[in-house]
Amino acid sequence: MSDGGKGDKQRPTDKQKFNDGWEKTFGKPAPIDVENAKNEDEEFNRIEQMQVRVKENAAEFGSCGCGRSPTGKCIGWHGLSEDDFQAKLEQYHAEQQVKHSDQGG
Repeated sequence: MSDGGKGDKQRPTDKQKFNDGWEKTFGKPAPIDVENAKNEDEEFNRIEQMQVRVKENAAEFGSCGCGRSPTGKCIGWHGLSEDDFQAKLEQYHAEQQVKHSDQGG
């Protein structure tokens, strides 16, 4: 056979039609749906790992997990942009200076 034999080239197919008919035919999700679900799960896991979480230790409850709080306790600064964080930090330090100068004199 000079044409390479039966089935040496894939016939033109409609992938959407194939995926839609897969579950109907075989009773399980189409391979593309499985791949998409896997990718989605991986992305959710990646995002979850990025989130700052304090371990469930009573001594650490309320602790700052992002490292931005000057007090060591979470004060909600983890959601601020870098510029907003810097402005809040300057304001905090200014208020602390005023507070300490009032107490000292």
